Amino acid sequence: MNPRHISAPRTPAAPRLRTSLPLLLLLGTFATSPLLRAETPPKPKAPAAPAAPAAPAVAVDNNTVPYTLEVEEVPKSNMPPIHSFASGYADGKWLLIGGRNAGLHGFNTDGSKNFPRPTANTIAYVVDPAGNKVLGQVDLTKYLAKRPDLLGPLTATNPEFVQVGRYLYLIGGYGKDLADPQGAMVTFGSVIRIHIPNLIIDIVNKAGGVIEKHIQRNPASDRRLKVTGGQLKYHDGRFYIIFGQEFTGHYTLPTKDYNKAGGEFQKYTEKIRILTLKDDLSIDQYAEEDGGYDDALPYHRRDLNVCDVILQHPGANGKPSTEEAACVVYGGVFKAGQIGGHVHPVDIFYANPFSTAQTHDTTPTYARVRSDFSQALNHYDCANFTLYDSYNGNSYTNLFGGISQFHYDAAKQALIQDAINFPVDGLPFINTVSVIRHGATGISQNIQPAPGWAPGTTLLGTDAQFLVHHSKLHPHAIMEGGVINLAKLGTGLHVIGHILGGIEAFGPYTGLLPADKPSSQASTRLFQIKLRVTPSAVTPMPPLPPGPTPYNP
Repeated sequence: MNPRHISAPRTPAAPRLRTSLPLLLLLGTFATSPLLRAETPPKPKAPAAPAAPAAPAVAVDNNTVPYTLEVEEVPKSNMPPIHSFASGYADGKWLLIGGRNAGLHGFNTDGSKNFPRPTANTIAYVVDPAGNKVLGQVDLTKYLAKRPDLLGPLTATNPEFVQVGRYLYLIGGYGKDLADPQGAMVTFGSVIRIHIPNLIIDIVNKAGGVIEKHIQRNPASDRRLKVTGGQLKYHDGRFYIIFGQEFTGHYTLPTKDYNKAGGEFQKYTEKIRILTLKDDLSIDQYAEEDGGYDDALPYHRRDLNVCDVILQHPGANGKPSTEEAACVVYGGVFKAGQIGGHVHPVDIFYANPFSTAQTHDTTPTYARVRSDFSQALNHYDCANFTLYDSYNGNSYTNLFGGISQFHYDAAKQALIQDAINFPVDGLPFINTVSVIRHGATGISQNIQPAPGWAPGTTLLGTDAQFLVHHSKLHPHAIMEGGVINLAKLGTGLHVIGHILGGIEAFGPYTGLLPADKPSSQASTRLFQIKLRVTPSAVTPMPPLPPGPTPYNP
C-alpha cells in the first residue's frame, strides 16, 4: 500500500498525444510484431467446451441487480499474510509474488523505518484458495541473491501487473534497489515476464535453484516504466499503464511536499501510457495521453481501482448488438494539493494509437472523464470483480471495503465525510460493499448486501485481491479481463472466486489507536464468494454530504 500524502499541483497542460511509431508499423506489419509472436505460440487444439446452460434473462431497475451474492469466510485460513502483491493463475493454482507482509506503513520522521526491508514480501507462494492450501513457497532472497536486478522488482510493493496467456508481466513497483550499494528506495523502471506454469511447478517441487530460468527482465531501466500505484491492462498486443506515480526516497509525513525535501522525488504520471514490447522486453512502440487542459487534474491519481467492463453497442438495421472490452478507473488519491479522493470515474477505451485507422468513430482519444457521476464509496485500491449482464447491457462492479472519501452510516442511512483533524485524515478504512452499474443508460452506485463479508470489528479489503475460480466456472463464463458473464453461469449456486490478502485495520483511523498495540496487519483471512443468477435488492446510495463534519466514532 502506498502512503497517504499529497503532492503539489501542477500547471495544466494543453491536450496532447505523443506517439512513437517504428517504421515497421507504417509498413503495415503490426500483425506480426515480436510481441504477438512471443505470446501466441502454436498449441494443440483442445476440444471445444460444451455450451454453458443459459441463465434466465432478468429485467432489473436501478435498485435491483440480476444476481444474489453470498460470502463465506473460510475457517482456519492457511493463506499467507500479504497485500499490495501481484498474482497469476495456471492449472488450478495461483502464484502470489511481491507486496508486503505487514500492515499499514508508518509515518516516522525517520523514513527508513516506514518501509523496512523485513516487511517486504520476499516469498513467492503457490496457493490453492479453493482447497485453503499453500502448495509451495520459495524465498527469493535465497535463490536470486546474484540477480539483484530481478530480486528488487520482484519484492516491490504495488507493482503494476497483468496476466497474458501463460505469462505474468510486472512493471515498476516501489522498493529497495538491491543493485544500488546505498540501497536507495526507488520506483523501478523494469518490466519482468514470468512463465507462470513452469515457475509454479518448480516452486511446488521445491526446485528453487532453477526458478531464474522462468523469469526475464528488460535489458535496462526505462523511465517510462517507473510507475507504482497505477494499474496495468493488456488488449490486442498492447499494454496500458494507467495513472500512478514515480517516487524516489523515503516516505515520512503524510502532508509533506517531497519535491522540496532533499533526496526525495515524487511525480504523479497523470498519463495513460500505451506500449508494445520487443522479445527482449524493451519498449517497441510507445504513446501516451495526459488528459489535456482540465483544472480538476482528473488524471492526477494513484492507488485506484481500474475495473474491467464490457460495453454493449446496439446493432443497426436489425443486426445483433456487439460487445467491446474496456475498463473504468474508479476512485484514486490524491487530488492535487489536497487530502482527498477522486469521485469522477474515467472510462478507458482500448484504442490503438499505433494504427492509422480510427478505432472509435466518436471517441478521438482513449478516455473520458465521467463528470456525470460521483462515486460515493470505495475510493482506494480494494478487492473487486465485475459481472456482465448481456440481457440489459450493464456491467456490475462489486467493490469490497478499502479506504473511502465518505463512509456509510447504516443507522442514519446517510453518507458521512469526516473533517480533517490529524490523525483523522478524512479517508477512513471501511467494510462496506458497493456495486457500480455501468451501462449505456449511465452509471449508478448502490450499497451491495454481501452476507458473510468481514464479520467482526476489523476493516478489510484494502490492497486485497479477488481471484476468480477458473476451474469451477464454464470457460465461456470468463470474458476478457476476468469479467464474469452472468448469461453463461446457468442456474444454481456458483463459487465464482475468493478474496484474500490485503490490509486488516483495527479501526477507521489507525493513528487513533493505542501506540502500544498493532493498528493493522497483513490479512491472512480467506473469503469464498458465491453467486446465484437471481435478482436481489440493493440499497439506494444516499446523496453525498454537503461538507465534512467532526469525526464522531
